[in-house]
Amino acid sequence: MSARIREAIAALEDDTAALNLAPPERVRARGERLRRRRTAGGVALVAVLTVATVSSGVAATNNGGTDAPSPVGAGATANCGDHMLGVMDPIPEAAITCFLDAVEAHRPARLAVTSATDEGGPIPTLYVVGGDGTVEVTSDFRQDTVEVTDFRQGRFGGGQGLVLKRCTGPEVTNGRIMFRQCSSPVPR
Repeated sequence: MSARIREAIAALEDDTAALNLAPPERVRARGERLRRRRTAGGVALVAVLTVATVSSGVAATNNGGTDAPSPVGAGATANCGDHMLGVMDPIPEAAITCFLDAVEAHRPARLAVTSATDEGGPIPTLYVVGGDGTVEVTSDFRQDTVEVTDFRQGRFGGGQGLVLKRCTGPEVTNGRIMFRQCSSPVPR
């Protein structure tokens, strides 16, 4: 080894000796705590969205005695589950089957999916099947800090907030639910 290389290594050791680096176990534990906190926030949001949807459905069915049809989210009875997914994770097959069966039978149902962005931010999405087979899709992009546009689905990230779409014609693509047709996204 040459003298210059030895000098460079010695200088590097002196430079790094002053750094107070956390051990790898502590770094991993911190990452796990942050992941759990994000997961808990996503689950709490799904619970709030579910209560809000059911509450609005109950209020709408008690609309002064008129025979107006219930909104899409009213009376969601079949629970297809709450699922936390990684970036490339598919929705479990049983949940997809439950959801598609409900749409086909025009039976009220709900499915909650929280997907991670490439950056790790959770995007909770609540699918509520109405009695007419229409699906109300509510997505929460508030924790997505990177501006992203997906023109095929008409989704926009980066501070978009809560977004509602009404969709028909669900299809499964790579273990995810897509739709043949959706309304324009409406901020909530």
